[in-house]
Amino acid sequence: MVTVSLRPIEAKDKEEWINLWTGKGGYIEFYKSLDKITPQITDVTFDRFLDPKEPVYAVVAVDDETGKLVGFAHYLTHRNTWTIHDSLYLNDLFVTSDVRLGGIGRKLIEYVYGEADKFKCEKTYWSTQFENHRAQLLYTKVGVKSGFLLYRRP
Repeated sequence: MVTVSLRPIEAKDKEEWINLWTGKGGYIEFYKSLDKITPQITDVTFDRFLDPKEPVYAVVAVDDETGKLVGFAHYLTHRNTWTIHDSLYLNDLFVTSDVRLGGIGRKLIEYVYGEADKFKCEKTYWSTQFENHRAQLLYTKVGVKSGFLLYRRP
């Protein structure tokens, strides 16, 4: 079992992060969306993580033995009409296939929970595909279903 350290993403992580984000077996490929994520979107997204004026963040899981990135969580804070304080949306969660089921996803979510507390976010939430049963096994242990369905503009 691999042991990891979690830390905010840094500029030096860009190449490894891009590989996890859009590379073979990466997050965007998993969601069959490689045709939707352009290099410009990737660059702007990464730049937002490093911009202190942007409410967009990333934490990475680093293999303690190799120093390589093996996962990430992207999250953002935003206003909410039902609360005084901001809400936190866990936008993306990814762990490489070779180290899944080792507790890294849970650690990333718990890190994000800590960030929500730090930012005084009264609501922390995320969504996943109905068919992503493996992820849901974790999500039912660390969260509760909201009872809402997600709709979007066609």
